[in-house]
Amino acid sequence: MTLKTGNLIGGLAVAALLLGTAALPGASAEPKLEALGKTEIPATGKDGVRVDELSGLAWDADEKLLYAVSDGGVLHHFRLQLDGDRIAGIEHVFAAPISAPIGNVSATNAEGLSAVNSDDGTPGNSELLIAFEDGPGIARFTPKGQWIADVALPAPLADATSYAKKNSRLEAVAFDKVHGILTAPERPLRGEPDTAHKVYAGNGATWAFDAAQPDGRLKAIETMADGSLLVLERTAEEKGGPRTAHLRHLDIASCPADGQCVAPDLSATPDPLLVDNFEGLTRLSERLFLIVTDRTKKDVEPTSFVLFKLTNAK
Repeated sequence: MTLKTGNLIGGLAVAALLLGTAALPGASAEPKLEALGKTEIPATGKDGVRVDELSGLAWDADEKLLYAVSDGGVLHHFRLQLDGDRIAGIEHVFAAPISAPIGNVSATNAEGLSAVNSDDGTPGNSELLIAFEDGPGIARFTPKGQWIADVALPAPLADATSYAKKNSRLEAVAFDKVHGILTAPERPLRGEPDTAHKVYAGNGATWAFDAAQPDGRLKAIETMADGSLLVLERTAEEKGGPRTAHLRHLDIASCPADGQCVAPDLSATPDPLLVDNFEGLTRLSERLFLIVTDRTKKDVEPTSFVLFKLTNAK
């Protein structure tokens, strides 16, 4: 069975009304980023499962579970313990291959992850959105990794030949209470300026903004409590140098009619904690966010999570 694009059913539409709507205090002020600390995890998880190549994160507030997907097409669960503004522990508790129909979309190269119905106060109704680079495609899954249904891609993203490179296709996915499913390729599509990223919504809306650097790669997007977006962009400060995470604030409600947005770089001066190959991003609360590194079997360093918070400029 080929993984085809299909319509998003009503469950997700209802979820739009159930997502948290608390506005950030003083939302007119630009957020400020503070990296709080790094936590490393072993490469071997529960039952001897290999935990590596994590490329997408999602937090389930109702189940108190942190989900992660890997390039190899494995869904992982972690128990996350917070002690105020620090990580007290991360325990690997579950892993399973992502189940997807066999066709032009491969369950490997899972890149983007988002949880829906995950903070509505009703345990047991969460769903996952997973974006796949090979295909490309987006589909809905149970928290155990079982395929539910395909998701329609915005028209510009449905044609695999529209992408700049095969390994630069869909990289991020999120859910917005107004615009529905949001997604973005790692690099601009063919014919688009190669220094500008673009986020696409299921309702046809798009938002473009300049890359932090000409070689910047968009890795993840996450909705903030006030409806704006946090974008994870990965760059190399110099050719062949270490990779660095840039956190960009994209206030889609303030974008001009032509769609060319201003997306301030909240980490323009690299914090040492953000100098690494980060790919996954999720929001834990109104203020707290988590990012994760993508480690391969060849890497000496372990997988790392960095916790940070956003406060507003005075």
